[in-house]
Amino acid sequence: MKNKISLLFALLIVFQTADAQFQISGKLRTLRPVTLSLRNLNDSLVWSVDISNSREFASGKINIKEDLYKLKIGDFESFIILENRPISMKGFLDDKNISNTDLFFDGQQLCLSFKSAELEFLKGDSRGWSFNAIKDKYPGIVLASIIYVYDNFFNTKIESVKEAVLKNSGHDSNSLVIKHLLEKNEKMSVFALGADFIDFSLPDSSGKLHHTSDFKGKIILLDFWASWCGPCRVEMKSLQKIHEEIKGDDLIFISISLDDDRSKWIKALETDDIPWLALWDEDGFDNSEFRTQFGFNQIPFIALIDANGRLIARNIRGEDVKNEILKLRNNK
Repeated sequence: MKNKISLLFALLIVFQTADAQFQISGKLRTLRPVTLSLRNLNDSLVWSVDISNSREFASGKINIKEDLYKLKIGDFESFIILENRPISMKGFLDDKNISNTDLFFDGQQLCLSFKSAELEFLKGDSRGWSFNAIKDKYPGIVLASIIYVYDNFFNTKIESVKEAVLKNSGHDSNSLVIKHLLEKNEKMSVFALGADFIDFSLPDSSGKLHHTSDFKGKIILLDFWASWCGPCRVEMKSLQKIHEEIKGDDLIFISISLDDDRSKWIKALETDDIPWLALWDEDGFDNSEFRTQFGFNQIPFIALIDANGRLIARNIRGEDVKNEILKLRNNK
């Protein structure tokens, strides 16, 4: 959830009958009349009502599927998991100053679980947000919802997405949030370890095109970098040392610049004196298709392709680069 707000959720255990239906009701203290609306992840309206200060509101009974929904009240927006059973709302809403808002939702376990999981995920650990903090504690649909809301964070988290898919095995795949999870997992499969490498061609500094298909049967190391990336330049020095130690006919290093400005790339080539094949992706970092193909958001990013054209290692650095190459050679 993008808004910086601490929501308090109370759980009311409600007996659920076989014919239970969704219904939302409540009474909010508000500073102005606002519209409350619920939409699904396709942005289709489920229900809406105009509410004003301390006036009760209620929907009729509606059949919905267990899923993640978008709740909007005035300028306040939040994601919420809803089940096909009643839920009530109360509390204070200052939709212009979200930090003053306290909303309580009673009646649905998954609603409570999602908000608890979100707080734990965001708290994470010393390194930031942490999926590990929640993956074993919450139901699959809650994990799928966290991945949906924080989609960009999980763009390179292959194992986290796979774990969420496994935990949702047998769940209703008609749920839009589960569909999103399965689609994301499918897209990420292209850069899962063991995936087939996709051939490409790029120009060197003289403009000559080089095709990676020319290097079939060799171990290929791909180093994605840019002249403006300080850590990339440091990693380049480490790679030069490794290259000198283990170079051979079975191994090809390729550095791919994601510079927007060709002249800056050329200047960096001269400064760093790269001894292996150096190519340029003119699309630059922001628009490079390699970020999708290999699943990375930051550089330097190093990937290793084996002699059979399979992705064997990704996002490796330092001595791990050398160790992975030697491991491939020893397993021949």
